[in-house]
Amino acid sequence: MSRIQQVIDTLEAERAELQERLAWVEEQIKEFHAHHDGAAPAAPARSRRRATARRASTRRATARTRQVDTKTSIVEFLGKHPGSTAGQVAKGLNLNRGSVSTRLTQLAKSGEIKKAARGYTAN
Repeated sequence: MSRIQQVIDTLEAERAELQERLAWVEEQIKEFHAHHDGAAPAAPARSRRRATARRASTRRATARTRQVDTKTSIVEFLGKHPGSTAGQVAKGLNLNRGSVSTRLTQLAKSGEIKKAARGYTAN
């Protein structure tokens, strides 16, 4: 038997095996549909959107809680370290410098802390 004939025989055997497996899978699909056609349909897209909105709402609530914690920790830090700059506060509290700078400006405008010649102080 030639080498080419061996390859052809091998490929035909693999093809026959794949056809058997395909027939088995198709039968499994038919059984699945027969058992699940009367089942409740999947949740509509609107429910998924609501679930996503709920998760986002929870994340925002968590962020607001952290914001209050950040405010308290900044005011406490300034009480212990008057005249601290945004960079010093950020480093001391292990926070983002830009976020601390924004929060310091907000706190100074609301009168909760005072802007010093250099840095900020607690009231």
